[in-house]
Amino acid sequence: MAESGMKHGMLWYDSHMGVDVAAHITRALDYFTAKYGRPPACCYIHPEMLGADFPAIASIRIVPSERVLRNHIWIEFPLAD
Repeated sequence: MAESGMKHGMLWYDSHMGVDVAAHITRALDYFTAKYGRPPACCYIHPEMLGADFPAIASIRIVPSERVLRNHIWIEFPLAD
């Protein structure tokens, strides 16, 4: 199962209600990239937060996972070079 890869990352909670999920993810990815100097490998999000027509975001893989609480995003660190 893809979830077994969740090891090292940053947990993001966005309390802005009324903002669509894509905006939450974009804000989290922008913060992560600014803080760590490179984009994340992927992000995990609760499946109920993703709709059937969820748009792709940049080149980041979005993985639905019930291990992540609603309104939270687990952003995975990229593998070391």
